Amino acid sequence: MRKFFNRILIAIMVVMTFVLALNRVSAPPREGADTADTTAPSQDSQDPAEAAAVPPALAQGGSSDNKVEVIASQPTAIPADARIHVVQSGESLFSIGQLYGIPAQEIAAANALLDPDRIMVRQELIIPGLRAETTPTVDVEAFFADFTPSPSADLPLALNGIAIDSFIVMTPQVVARIREIYAYGQSIGRDPRAFSKLGDSVIENPHFLARFDEGDYNLGEYAALQSVIDAFQGSFSRQGFAVQRGLHSWTALDPMWTIDPLCQPRENVVACEFRVHNPSYVFIRLGSNDVGVPEGFERNLREIVEFAIAQGVIPLLGTKADRRDGTDSPNNAAIRRVALDYSLPLWDYDRMAGTIPGRGLDNDGVHLTTYFAHDYSNTLAFQRGHGVHNLVALLMLDRAWRAVSEAE
Repeated sequence: MRKFFNRILIAIMVVMTFVLALNRVSAPPREGADTADTTAPSQDSQDPAEAAAVPPALAQGGSSDNKVEVIASQPTAIPADARIHVVQSGESLFSIGQLYGIPAQEIAAANALLDPDRIMVRQELIIPGLRAETTPTVDVEAFFADFTPSPSADLPLALNGIAIDSFIVMTPQVVARIREIYAYGQSIGRDPRAFSKLGDSVIENPHFLARFDEGDYNLGEYAALQSVIDAFQGSFSRQGFAVQRGLHSWTALDPMWTIDPLCQPRENVVACEFRVHNPSYVFIRLGSNDVGVPEGFERNLREIVEFAIAQGVIPLLGTKADRRDGTDSPNNAAIRRVALDYSLPLWDYDRMAGTIPGRGLDNDGVHLTTYFAHDYSNTLAFQRGHGVHNLVALLMLDRAWRAVSEAE
């Protein structure tokens, strides 16, 4: 009996040896492995186009444990109507496709990915068919054919001595642009009376706008803003999924920061908030936590803006009062550039902060001084960070709303 089992064991070993040998013969050589092909170009003579096809993490000598054996079948040129997405931790091709509203298969094809399930952090992917200056097709002229702009609100022309038009930026180009976005949003069923918030603890409840849902406030000489408050009841006190303490521009795009059970797997906080609340506008107030990475902050902000536009949601970009990122605040400069490049509304709170004692900042130099009374008949409201911050945001929403919709 023992001899019988020994013969079976020997037979199994012979078969396994044969299979392994066959695999070595038929399998393509691994990237970086020794081969007998003496015609392959050396590293010094490598074609620049081929070198460009290697993901940055590999080109910079990442650990072998993180290597993707075959990333692409051939170098891929970047089309004129494409952009580059840098893969973040926790992202998949599916979640990246959701971010841009493009099927994952199209991204895989544009990058010639042989294994779409194997992408790496910091890998650069071509996102095809996406132009920042283009809104999905809709007949904007027909949409606004019977539109009559509402009369100008009976509001003061200045706040703390600064003309409102200088910190609420709504040029004719911006109006035309947000009408395009709004019209598209309505064509896909966006709620015209809903807005969302995206940002860190500076705009969390109860400080940012929430009181305007509760009725315990006094608008003073800004009483004309009551119309926009009435129009958006329910959104002011909603914090939503996209407001979290410590949020960065990149974590807003990272599904790992999406913790609410109402959000879907691999869905980032922005996509989840848009799907659940279905807004037509989004306040974007980021930059305080993105310290020392101005280029990355601007790149991420552009991704967020492009995603909002592709979803028919009007981005309302706000600057910040703090100087955590430097005395010249490169992040504020990036916010202003993005607003200009995409012709988007800008609520430049940074300008107003200069009119408030201590720039309206609390002792930590980041959070705003509070003003729970919300009484704008009291001069103290205009000397506190949150008092002015809320009023500026409300003025921005009113201006954007009046640009695209009749007041009821």
